[in-house]
Amino acid sequence: MKKIGFLGCGKIGQAILAHVKEQRYAEVAFIADPVAVIPGEPVVRFCEEALLEGVDLVIECATADVLKEKIDMILRHSDLLMFSVTAFSDAVFSEKAEQFCEEYGRRIFIPHGAILGLDGIFDGRKVWNEVKIITTKSPKSLGRTDTETSVVYDGPTREACRYYPRNVNVHAAIALAGIGFDRTHSVIISDPAVSTNAHTIVLKGDGIEISMDISSFAAGAVTGAYTPHSACGSVDRILGGMTGQLFV
Repeated sequence: MKKIGFLGCGKIGQAILAHVKEQRYAEVAFIADPVAVIPGEPVVRFCEEALLEGVDLVIECATADVLKEKIDMILRHSDLLMFSVTAFSDAVFSEKAEQFCEEYGRRIFIPHGAILGLDGIFDGRKVWNEVKIITTKSPKSLGRTDTETSVVYDGPTREACRYYPRNVNVHAAIALAGIGFDRTHSVIISDPAVSTNAHTIVLKGDGIEISMDISSFAAGAVTGAYTPHSACGSVDRILGGMTGQLFV
């Protein structure tokens, strides 16, 4: 049986935890979270290296800053499924992560999270000339207090990750899969009238144009209703908990 650990265990982490316990295909070695209270589970406040001995996969549901601090230690012992994809907008982190993967023979899994088709974006990365993501969220979700609809960011995805690191993991994942953080165009809209997290993704290449509209109920939360379900599917595919038809 595979052994997994959690770095952070909020909404996404707890959904994955419940799913793994139900499916019974992995043993939970630790849950490192400074505030989580999960009776009956091996919760610790900090992730120490000794916890990683024998762990096959660390599931990161914390923040980009926490991940940057722990990346060497994690990859020294384990593969990584990371949800704070905005960490890759930091060129130093990106280089270190690649170096550690090569040095330790590890893999980093990037989940599709709130969107569909990340694999397709990756497959077409050589043909895209233009990639744009427009995200609309409530002010509360963005940590703002706007009283009317406002475009709060319009520019390269790398800077969007710097200003809104917890809100644009979708943008970071698309940039990483596609044409990069500097060529991908991000627009973030704060709208007090919405209770959803909505994303419009437009990809253009020679003879190809793809548009996707995705909306997920959020009620002011950073994470929409769909993401925990997709996260569980990602864990199933990584740990081999799926049988029958597999979509790749």
